[in-house]
Amino acid sequence: MAVLKRSLEPPAFIEGLPAPTNIAFTGGSLFITTLRERIDLYFAGRQRCGDPRLYRKTAIIVAWFAGSYIALLMSGNMALQILLCISYALAAAALGFNVFHDATHGSFSPNAEVNGAVSRLTCATLGMGRYLWRYKHNILHHRYTNIFEWDDDIETRGSLRLSPHQPWQPRFKNQHRWFYFLYCAASLEWLFVKDFVQYFTLRMNPYKRIPAMSSREKSEFWVCKAFYFIAFVFLPFAVMPMGRAIAGLLLFHVVLSLTLTFVFNLAHGSGKADFPELGENASTMGTEWAAHQMHTTANFAPSNRILNWYSGGLNFQIEHHLFPNISHTHYSEISSIVRSTAHEFGLPYHQHATYLDTIKSHFRILRDLGMNPSLEVATKA
Repeated sequence: MAVLKRSLEPPAFIEGLPAPTNIAFTGGSLFITTLRERIDLYFAGRQRCGDPRLYRKTAIIVAWFAGSYIALLMSGNMALQILLCISYALAAAALGFNVFHDATHGSFSPNAEVNGAVSRLTCATLGMGRYLWRYKHNILHHRYTNIFEWDDDIETRGSLRLSPHQPWQPRFKNQHRWFYFLYCAASLEWLFVKDFVQYFTLRMNPYKRIPAMSSREKSEFWVCKAFYFIAFVFLPFAVMPMGRAIAGLLLFHVVLSLTLTFVFNLAHGSGKADFPELGENASTMGTEWAAHQMHTTANFAPSNRILNWYSGGLNFQIEHHLFPNISHTHYSEISSIVRSTAHEFGLPYHQHATYLDTIKSHFRILRDLGMNPSLEVATKA
């Protein structure tokens, strides 16, 4: 029974945050136990977190981010400012993928205090509410991947239909033709609207409430927001002409939004990923948690070294979901262990060969979910 219990539980990446009323993953196998033993053997005598490669990458990204932003403020040439604004947005996304994401999962450093400090600092630099992100991402998304009404990553507050179990509405019919307009505004809406709505309503979405925040968490939210708005919103308006500052802000968020959405939205929103339905009493899944991750997650472009470097290993999404407490620089190296173990236990190992293939598959899913009201199972592509 002890082995079974371990196989059902996600890794300890939710420490410090209360979980919602749980869905029970009732299936059982030795898959995750076997896999963890093999990963333990792989890391024998080596650190899982705090990879020197990650620290070198962090130094490059921080220099890129700071250099682009300072040069943007100092430049008076409009053409150069456009290029610098794009560079600044791409650097901000890289900072989120590679530094904030690992630190918030506790995998940036073996020291929990360092992880917390880096997570708070990058949170203030990028502008998001850290407590809200951790609840949305570390709990709802990682525990309940692709489960309608549980995984907030497939919840768009009625803007798009991202699950075959989401009730169809006429407005979804042509979503594959205009979804990119919503994707362009994702970070702008997130930082300037959604965080504040969630903070004051304590609702993640129409289905899930957010656990009450402590006084310290509330203070952190406002301090981070104040720092972000002063340093990265008001300052450009203070040194640039109004029209140019507004245009720069919009260009920054369009580039940032598209970069984020075309990484985060692909691994679970493609034709290879499943959208399981809850079982009895809407509180159980018939698989174990790790098997659920294998069915609902797909890697993409595993041979693309540039994408792997830039995206913080998020193209190895299967490895990330199974081992979010390991630095992302190890994902490509342990992927062969995960793949062979999955096949040994008769589990899928979904993968798109190229980044373009993944985008095409995402487009087809949006089209199929929008145009087919009776679609109950995502079409495999």
